[in-house]
Amino acid sequence: MEHRINDLQIESQAHESLDFPVCINQMSSITYQCPNDKTEELNVENPKKRPYNCPYSGSKCNVTGDIQWLLLHLRNDHHVEMHDGRSFSHRYVHHNPKHLHHATWMLTLLDCFGRQFCLYFAAFHMRKTPMYIAFVQFMGDEQEAMRFSYTLEVSGNGRKLAWQGVPRSLRESHKTVRDSQDGLIITRKLALIISTDNNNSKELKLKISGRVWREQ
Repeated sequence: MEHRINDLQIESQAHESLDFPVCINQMSSITYQCPNDKTEELNVENPKKRPYNCPYSGSKCNVTGDIQWLLLHLRNDHHVEMHDGRSFSHRYVHHNPKHLHHATWMLTLLDCFGRQFCLYFAAFHMRKTPMYIAFVQFMGDEQEAMRFSYTLEVSGNGRKLAWQGVPRSLRESHKTVRDSQDGLIITRKLALIISTDNNNSKELKLKISGRVWREQ
């Protein structure tokens, strides 16, 4: 499956309907269910009931809600892809990797063990060095996130880089995870070497595979 960093044309799988009233998205005219006032109230005594921020990263989004509400929002409003299964493989393409400031975050949802995870891929600069990073976040609280682990691997042209980690909770922003370098990091120079199209340095093609599992 191929992703273009600047192309967010992705699909998703429908989830169970929620016991919420129906509302209409004014931008897309899509009709779907939305939470009631009680769902949106903050529960200070129980932090687990606090709403989560929308994890979409292609543009600023101020939507908040519980996990099921965000899944519906991501599908209807951001058209985010949902991947079923514990293992996954994606290919990221950038036609001009020298212009990292034009690259946007890619978000893919993973559905396994009855829970959901966010798979991110991003281009950024570490000091003045152009870099890429891939990582997974858990759609839930911090305590439950610690029950899972994941691996990421990028390979090509006889080279391979691998990463194993614990997904951060959605309570932390994806930029916080990126800045802490808690993921698979690869420099642009090495990415071009690993790229399946390394004979043409004007285009980057990275194949990233991974797996999520539950710790015993």
